[in-house]
Amino acid sequence: MKSLVDEVVLVSEEQMLRAIEALLLEEHVLAEPAGAASTAALLQSTAGCGEHVALVVSGANISREVLKQALRNA
Repeated sequence: MKSLVDEVVLVSEEQMLRAIEALLLEEHVLAEPAGAASTAALLQSTAGCGEHVALVVSGANISREVLKQALRNA
């Protein structure tokens, strides 16, 4: 399996919340925190600049409280 993975990136809960906000405001896509993890990883990285990048964004199983946290600065 290691031969198929280029890099593993860890993201914080705060980074996932920022990714939820960005996805909702910029792409009009609602994702749960784990579903926004790939977007959070891309937002914190310079990887993919000038390249075609595909991300899996999934799940809209998000509570009102988590959504409020994600949009607190919007």
